[in-house]
Amino acid sequence: MKLLKNLALSNKGLRYKLLVAFALMSVIPLLVCVYIVSNYVFPNLHNITDVSLVTMGAVLVALLGGLLVRQLINPVIDMAIEAKVIASGEYQRNIVVEGEDEIGNLAGSINSMTRKIRMNLEEIKGYSSRMREINIEINKKVLAMSSLLQIGDILSAGSVRLDSLLELALEKASMVFDSGFGIIYMPKAELGDFVVKTVHNMDDDRLTDIVISRAGRGVLEKAINDNMTIVIDKGARLSAEFEDFKRAYNLRNILIMPLISGKKVFGLLMVGNRIDNFKYKVDDIDLVKVFAKQMVIAIESDYLAKRAETLAIKDDLTDLYNKTYITMRLEEEIKRAIFYQRPCSLIMINIDNFKEFRDSNGELAAEEAIRKMAKLIKDNATPISKVARVGGDEFAILLPEKNKKEAAGLAEDMRKKLGSTNLLRDGKATLTVSCGVSENPIDGATSGELYKKASDAVKQAKASGKNKVVV
Repeated sequence: MKLLKNLALSNKGLRYKLLVAFALMSVIPLLVCVYIVSNYVFPNLHNITDVSLVTMGAVLVALLGGLLVRQLINPVIDMAIEAKVIASGEYQRNIVVEGEDEIGNLAGSINSMTRKIRMNLEEIKGYSSRMREINIEINKKVLAMSSLLQIGDILSAGSVRLDSLLELALEKASMVFDSGFGIIYMPKAELGDFVVKTVHNMDDDRLTDIVISRAGRGVLEKAINDNMTIVIDKGARLSAEFEDFKRAYNLRNILIMPLISGKKVFGLLMVGNRIDNFKYKVDDIDLVKVFAKQMVIAIESDYLAKRAETLAIKDDLTDLYNKTYITMRLEEEIKRAIFYQRPCSLIMINIDNFKEFRDSNGELAAEEAIRKMAKLIKDNATPISKVARVGGDEFAILLPEKNKKEAAGLAEDMRKKLGSTNLLRDGKATLTVSCGVSENPIDGATSGELYKKASDAVKQAKASGKNKVVV
């Protein structure tokens, strides 16, 4: 059975089958050829040499026929092998076309189909690559929009300091680009030069050393003075000045945007990356502009809040004047006192052991105590005096027309009254105070000098036992 299976042709290749067919087909022609030659062509053949020559001639004819058949079959076999390899996924291969007959046409058709498959596969790969890029861009935009919303919520809440908010906004703006970095320049004073405010992922300290002069005409000064957004990337056509700036700081790709609201310049934003052959897209630039706008809103809000604090003259808890107001008034009273040769004094009052009182009785009781003491101080001051709360547990009294001796007497009366006043609604508790007194022009000719002298006197009173007035 095994012998029959091995002899079977069903599991053999075309070459094998061709060899067997040729052998079978050659037997009968050879026998006929021998018969005809031996009986009719060479009837007188009797020796072995003659028979051999005739036989060899017949074999040669058969071999030539076999060779012709082989030339017809081999290209078909080679084509089948190549087609099988192509079908396995190797679409870069081609079948060699050696003739212009039907076999050559078949090979050309297979090559044409392979090229189309190859082109379609390349097109599909291009689509896949493009889809990946689109997905990356979408994810970046979603992340950026999420960051913008986060910053917007923080701005609305007003619960974060400006420095922290700028750091967050700069980090998010830098993340718009892979391997991004960023830097913000802001003026040291309202009309001063611009210096580094905050940086993110910066790897070149030279950019942090830049000082931008308002009067200058360099690249960064132009961006500020001309309200110009500068784009430096692969596709940018730069003037010699910009090329020099790019080389000087080893920049590849960078966006420079002024932080401006109306005509007021708040700062300068720079974000970029060090990717080769990079070009900014319009959407990317617009997105960074939105971050820049949020930075402007944050800076402007902080400026307005500080401005409002400066303009406010009253303390919310006690309804007394605040430190800003009393300082301005003190400066005015000093000028008036100098002009008219009249005295002007300042009393500083600091509550003793107030922190312990607040820890023991709670924040509400502490606020109630501050209000009671503020009212008592105001009620016992002179009609032309100005009373202010200048700290959490500190008060100041501006006394026009009072010399140091008169101010010290008033401070002593207040010390006694304050020390004997019950400060709790439910229960009983008192607090003492330490006072310091200064007078113009003996202790100073400016508000700062008088304020410092009176504060030093308070420190001296506390250091020497508290609950006393030091002149």
